[in-house]
Amino acid sequence: MRLALPLAAFAFAAAAAAQAPARGDAPFVVVYACVGGAHLAVGYPAYRDARKAPVRIGWQGRTVELMPARAASGARYINAIAGLEWWSKGNGGTLNRLRDNRPLLTGCTES
Repeated sequence: MRLALPLAAFAFAAAAAAQAPARGDAPFVVVYACVGGAHLAVGYPAYRDARKAPVRIGWQGRTVELMPARAASGARYINAIAGLEWWSKGNGGTLNRLRDNRPLLTGCTES
């Protein structure tokens, strides 16, 4: 598990990403609003790197890097040490505890 940038850095990255030519041409950040009022920031790689590059999620005051994993549908990222799984599809996603697939954040949609 890598603890890297604080959540404030994601806000800065989001502002920078907003100036990128088009989403996906460069790394970008999406902030999700989830059921219960929780928020999650996800830093995605450029689309061309999506199959091999990690995503970085900012949640509960920490940043965790998750690697791409096999998914039948959508995009799935895991970090076995942190015990987290981010599964996104379309404009939404779910953050799960990896060991028992328990949902930690549900109904997350781009805000």
